[in-house]
Order: sequence, then C-alpha cells, then structure tokens
Amino acid sequence: MNNLYENNMKTLSKAIEYCDTAFSHEEIINVLSSDDDIKKQLCILNLNNLNNQSEADILVNNLIRHAGPVRETASYKIFDFISNPSYNAFFQSENIINSFISAVADINPSVSRNAVQILKYVQNKDYIYNSLIKIINNLLENIDNESKNRSYVQNKKNFSLYWNLEAIISISDKITSGDELIEILKTTAKSSDYTIREKTAKTAKILSLKNPKFFCVIDILKNDENIYVKKYI
Repeated sequence: MNNLYENNMKTLSKAIEYCDTAFSHEEIINVLSSDDDIKKQLCILNLNNLNNQSEADILVNNLIRHAGPVRETASYKIFDFISNPSYNAFFQSENIINSFISAVADINPSVSRNAVQILKYVQNKDYIYNSLIKIINNLLENIDNESKNRSYVQNKKNFSLYWNLEAIISISDKITSGDELIEILKTTAKSSDYTIREKTAKTAKILSLKNPKFFCVIDILKNDENIYVKKYI
C-alpha cells in the first residue's frame, strides 16, 4: 500500500511539474517519440500544429500499442487535425490508415469512437471498406454467434465486431456495398448478442436506402423482441 501511495504521489508530482512547463513545438515532437507517458499526454494536448508528414506519423504512432491514456489523447488530437483541411493530407498514407482501422476495435471505447469518426475524413474509403470486410469475416470465422457464453474472449470478439460494423456505418454514404456485406449481416443478424443484432439492424437500415437488397437482412430481424433492435426495424 505504501509503495502504491508513493508511486501515485510521484506521478502526481511529475504531472504538476510538467503542467508548469512551457514546451516548444520541437520539444513536444521529441516527447511524442519518447517513453514518458505522463509528459506525452500533456504534450499531445498542447500540440497545435503539424509542420510535415513526419510529425503526423509520430502523432499517429501513439494511437496504437501505447498506454490507454496516451492512445485516447492521441485519438482526440488526430480527430482535431484530420478534420481540419489544412492538415487532412498528412493522414492519408496506407500505414496511417491501417493504424486508424486497428484503433476501431481498441479496448478503450473512447478510442474506438474517435477512430470511427476519424475514418470519415480518410479519402480512400474503398480501402477502408475492404479492410473492414476482411476483419469482420475473420472475426466471424472465429466467433460463436449462437453461444450465450459470456467469456472474455467471446466478449472481446463481439466488441470488435460491434465497432467494425459501426465503422462501416460511418462511411456508408461514400461506399458501394453489396453481397459481401449482405452475407455478413445475414450471419450477424442471428447473433445471440443483442448489441450485434442492433448494430446489424442499423447497418442494414442505412444501407437499404441505397441498395434494396439489404431489406432481406431487415426481414430476418423483423420479429426480434429486443427494443434496441426494433427501433431500426
């Protein structure tokens, strides 16, 4: 207990010290490449501009495979930049897009939510869509949609499926989807997890406005008794 208290106090002391420090732009970029997570969070928040592609790459690098608070802070800052026409072009490389797609199923829902919004500003929507379809198909090959087992592994897969479907919804007005997604939704419509059925219903409803074929998915769910599913049916 004493060690935990001491560590927490040290962390708090560091945070206060950093808050009183004025970092230059160059110092902020250097910190973003460091391992000091406390200082990194503060520097991400204080990052007001990007001068080149390299700086954008460094920022995006903090979106995945880093501590949760760093990923979350990075996701907010990336959204600020990518939604700004002055910086949008810095976030269009394939490597960066792959990072965004990976962040969709982040264990932190705030990161997932921001990643879904970020994808709206990526220019190559077809690349995103095809990548999401591959991810979802892979999930469905390894998920038991009929099982009521609420194991950690099962829940994690359903969580990923949920957010990847939400990502498709977020770019639905910019893509042409067809049989490949319909077949996916026919499967997810039979999931024992109501959140997956809800997301399936929402996806089918939105895409049916462009492609009437998606009504076959809605038909599968028409007798679903869950209120969250019903609101889209």
